[in-house]
Amino acid sequence: MSSLKTRMDRAIPRALNKSAEKTVETIVDRTHSGNGLRGTFKRYSKAYSDYRKEQGRGTKPDLNFSGRMLSNLGVKRVNNTKVKVAFSRKEEREKARQNQKTRPFIGLKNNELRTVTDTFVKQFKRDIL
Repeated sequence: MSSLKTRMDRAIPRALNKSAEKTVETIVDRTHSGNGLRGTFKRYSKAYSDYRKEQGRGTKPDLNFSGRMLSNLGVKRVNNTKVKVAFSRKEEREKARQNQKTRPFIGLKNNELRTVTDTFVKQFKRDIL
């Protein structure tokens, strides 16, 4: 019986981490494609769109100017039964907070939540059996 407990003690953190990584991947991929939690992102303002053009950037809203904000989204282990998906740098957290107000992107849609949950279950089963 103790070997099952040992396997579970190892499997849970690994499965949590794997599902959190899937969460990050899902958010980043969706955002890069120009979609947020409520569908396609609203257009950038004319002034900002012109600024992006001048800087050699695209005008399709994808919340990606330098790439630093989305690349800073990561997984932090809180304890053996909890992980946190967050931005580690304050500057990137602030950018995300501002973007979240006009173009919500942090979070998961129901179908994405199912995928993340399936990732957890698959990893847990792999490690426990």
